[in-house]
Amino acid sequence: MSTEPSVERLAIKRGMQQGIQQGIEKGLEKGLEKGLEKGRLEGKLEGRLEGKLEGKLEGETAKAAGILERLLVKRFGPLGEGIQKRLEIATLEQLDYWTDRILDASTIDTIFEEH
Repeated sequence: MSTEPSVERLAIKRGMQQGIQQGIEKGLEKGLEKGLEKGRLEGKLEGRLEGKLEGKLEGETAKAAGILERLLVKRFGPLGEGIQKRLEIATLEQLDYWTDRILDASTIDTIFEEH
């Protein structure tokens, strides 16, 4: 009779260990699911933000190029193909720099000279 309680205790102990192991596995599984979900959400938000910022910068650059083109045409007449290409591929910083130079320039070429 003395072996029966120890067998029961062993069975209870094994049951508890299995329960704990299952609990750990379920917890890890749930944690992983939540982590992946959070990661996907953060990725979507980051992607949207980057897209908005990129779109905004492209819009500002296109607007600055359009303004500079109008000013150049008004001051110097029709633009050559080379100047138009430069305006199309210019950064916002370049466009701002060239726009600042337009009032002091005696020729269109002096606007685009490197200093």
